[in-house]
Amino acid sequence: MAKVLFFLLFPLLVFSMDSVKVMYITYNLKEKDFKKAVENVRSQMEREGVRVMRTLTISDAIRARGKDFRNYYVVFGCETERMEDILLKAPAISNIVPCSVAVYEDKDKRIKATVINHRLFMAKYGKTLSREERQEVMKTYRSLHIALAQLSTNRPRAMRLPPPKEELVYEETVQGLDFDTFKTLYKTALDGVNMNILDIVDVRKESPKFSIFLACNLSYGEAILKDVPQFGTLAPCRVYLYEKNGGVATGYINIPFLLKVYGRHLGKDKVEVFKSADKDIKQALKEAKGE
Repeated sequence: MAKVLFFLLFPLLVFSMDSVKVMYITYNLKEKDFKKAVENVRSQMEREGVRVMRTLTISDAIRARGKDFRNYYVVFGCETERMEDILLKAPAISNIVPCSVAVYEDKDKRIKATVINHRLFMAKYGKTLSREERQEVMKTYRSLHIALAQLSTNRPRAMRLPPPKEELVYEETVQGLDFDTFKTLYKTALDGVNMNILDIVDVRKESPKFSIFLACNLSYGEAILKDVPQFGTLAPCRVYLYEKNGGVATGYINIPFLLKVYGRHLGKDKVEVFKSADKDIKQALKEAKGE
C-alpha cells in the first residue's frame, strides 16, 4: 500500500520542487577564462564521442546590437547514428537530440554549463522508440555528462522524472502543401516575424522528409536568458517539420507548458516575452498555410 501511495504522489512531489533544479543539470566549470571553457567543453564532448555541430555565440550577437550582456554561448551537438529513425518516431525528441549545452557566466562571473534533463522527454516519448534507439539517446547523454563532469568541480545527477500529462510540444498537421513548398513558405514567414532562421538541419532528405529550423529572436533571448540562463538548453528554438499521412506536421516546444512549470521563476514581463514568442510562431504558421 505504501509503495502504491508513493508512486501516486511521486509526480506531485517532483513538480512541487524547484523546477529549474529538477529540469536542468548545471555544472560549475573549473576553467576561469570563458572562451577556453567553451573550447574545453567542445573538445571534451568530442573525446567522449559526442559530436559537436556548431557553437552559437549568443552574447556576441546581442552585444553587436549595442546591448551589454554576460558571456553566453551554446554548444550544439549530440547528432546520433539513428537520429533519422528516432525523430520520425518521436519528433518531440528533436528538443534533446540534437542537444544544446549552454555555457555562460552567472551574475557572479562564475562559468557554468547547463544541459536539459533529457529524462523528461524520454519519459514522455521514449516508449515509441525501440530498445536500441532508447539506449542510443541515453548513451549519448551519459557520454555528455561524463564529458562535463571531467571539466567541473561538482557532479550533479539527472533526476528521474514521471511523464507529464501535458504534451511537451505543440504540433499541427498541414494539408494541401507538399513538404518543400511548406518548408519555404514557413521559413519566410518565421523570418517575417523576426524568428530568424540561423540554420536548417535536414535530418532526412528522402521521403518521409524531416527538417529542423533553428530559430532565434535575439530580443526575446536577451530578455529571457538574462534572468533564467538555463533556458539556453532549448536554444535555438527548434521548429521541426516532417511528412505525415500525405501532409506536413510541424511542431515546437509547448510554451504554455513551460510557463506552467517555470512561471514562478519569471517576472510578468518575461511571461509576456514567452507569450509573444508563441504568438509569433503561430502567426507565421498561419501565414505559411495561407490563412
